[in-house]
Amino acid sequence: MSEENIRIQGRAGVNYGTDGTAMDIRLGRTGALITGSGQPRYYEMAARGNIFSLTLEAGSTAISAGNIINAAAAASTQFAIWNPSGSGKNIALLKFGVMVISGTSPVSGIMHSFTATAPTIATSVVDPIVCNNVGLSASCIAGALTHASGAALTGSSALKTIRSAHLAFSAGTFAALGGYNALEDMGGDIVLPPNTGWVPTWQAAGTSMLVGYSITWAEIPV
Repeated sequence: MSEENIRIQGRAGVNYGTDGTAMDIRLGRTGALITGSGQPRYYEMAARGNIFSLTLEAGSTAISAGNIINAAAAASTQFAIWNPSGSGKNIALLKFGVMVISGTSPVSGIMHSFTATAPTIATSVVDPIVCNNVGLSASCIAGALTHASGAALTGSSALKTIRSAHLAFSAGTFAALGGYNALEDMGGDIVLPPNTGWVPTWQAAGTSMLVGYSITWAEIPV
């Protein structure tokens, strides 16, 4: 049969089959190709143990110096993750959350910042990381700092801003009982190669501002 005579056909309506069987391409009644997600967006990576999350439920002091833009090397920091040297994987950031508990927020918003040298401190300053999104195991390569009052990000370089977070904050007072929660779907547009790190950073500390953070990431072999 010549190439000119080759026809690809489908079948209108819902098709049902079992694993391993061949099926027709599905079409609508107008002949349009019907497509759909077979599973949620991150399911495959999560089910295979390659997606992780980390939280700091609530800070106990105002935003630390290390969580302010252009923070100096090894500044006191409340929340950060990094990719150790020689890990053999990249870290792709997927989702970032901020929970404002109380206080007055600074002018402007929050940024994603980058440390060009991974910290040399232990994997977790406070508690062992339990962050795998399948079964909560600790099988990740990432290092992390979660500290309510802040601890030195020993070994890190001075921070450089990558871009703003896609979260809207304006200067103002947050009621302690109301609070504010914001979530950014990053989709992996910031990647941490080995020996680099990430820190969420604000323009300033605000006034008695208490916040919590969360970050979700994927670990992908280089």
